[in-house]
Amino acid sequence: MTNSPSDERYVVRRWWRGRSLPWAGLVGVSIILTVVALERTLFFVYEPVPDFVERLRIGRLCMLLGSAASIAAAVWSQIRRYPLWVTICVAAPVALVGLSTMITTPPTLIPQIFGLFAIPAALAGLIGGVLFRASRRWSADRP
Repeated sequence: MTNSPSDERYVVRRWWRGRSLPWAGLVGVSIILTVVALERTLFFVYEPVPDFVERLRIGRLCMLLGSAASIAAAVWSQIRRYPLWVTICVAAPVALVGLSTMITTPPTLIPQIFGLFAIPAALAGLIGGVLFRASRRWSADRP
């Protein structure tokens, strides 16, 4: 693709293909929202006190936002052609913690137990995605 009248040729890449920082930020937001949701929904004794109900509502709302960010990051990692294990690790918070938070009506410790596996998996996916270098050329780089 030529953008100048001289013989200089260069390739203009789309911004999401060459940079991993926006993707890493989205994964980081997903992890942070999931951790906040796990903290807000952590109850050993649940009583229907308005303070507990409000705390649970905020925790479930944070989990919903974290799940949306996790799904978006997983889809984006497939668009960026990361390995499948990176996508699965990035989607782990929504698959394990998000579903168990939304399914369990009375607050239980099941989401926190799943969080012990999902948060480290998401961190591994984040590190794997940032360190991943494609050996093949992008389709936009071809003349």
